[in-house]
Amino acid sequence: MLYFDKKLFFKYFCMILCGLMVGFTAAMFFGYELMPFDIPGSILTAGLLANLILLLTRGQEQEN
Repeated sequence: MLYFDKKLFFKYFCMILCGLMVGFTAAMFFGYELMPFDIPGSILTAGLLANLILLLTRGQEQEN
């Protein structure tokens, strides 16, 4: 059965968004200009990565 924990998901989601924000800030320091699709794409990516990390970490815990 798949496991989903809202608190842990939003923790991972916020951590990934903060990481992306730092990455975009560093890239803009070196001359990158944000495109219109960067922010919505980052939000979707953060949700997908948070779900993937949640599933992988919970799967490993249940095997042990």
